Amino acid sequence: MSNRTIWIIRHGKSAAADPAQRDFDRPLNKRGRGDGSSMLQWYAQQSEPASWVWTSPAVRAQATAEFVGSGFNAPVVEEHSLYLGSANALLSCLQSTPDEVDSVAIVAHNPGATHLVNLLGDKEVTSNLVTFGTARFTTDSAWPMLQFGGALLVELYPP
Repeated sequence: MSNRTIWIIRHGKSAAADPAQRDFDRPLNKRGRGDGSSMLQWYAQQSEPASWVWTSPAVRAQATAEFVGSGFNAPVVEEHSLYLGSANALLSCLQSTPDEVDSVAIVAHNPGATHLVNLLGDKEVTSNLVTFGTARFTTDSAWPMLQFGGALLVELYPP
């Protein structure tokens, strides 16, 4: 089994909560869009780009995933369980990644994204994955066999 790469990305900064708007429908704010433009350029320069991007269907996550997918030149695939999903839900999604994919990204929400970053490498590395924060891991595991503690943190990158 070749070395595989996992990119865990928290969605970009979103508009403030508004009682007249569902949480699901909150868009990225100006800072989130600006971070997206910078991160798109950063993703495009990476030596192990994701070839598959999982995303929550929430508006802010989809907008983030568009930047991620464009930067990596990868397809974006919606997965409903990622909307406010726990670390277990995010891990389950990663486990369903097609076998031919060697590098995958997942765009999700906190607290699940932060918990996944800390559990995947089996040590706490952050108390809060910041908006548009990106963690890169490597693993030798087949996707269905991926477990907490089954990957090595290579980099934690804020926008």
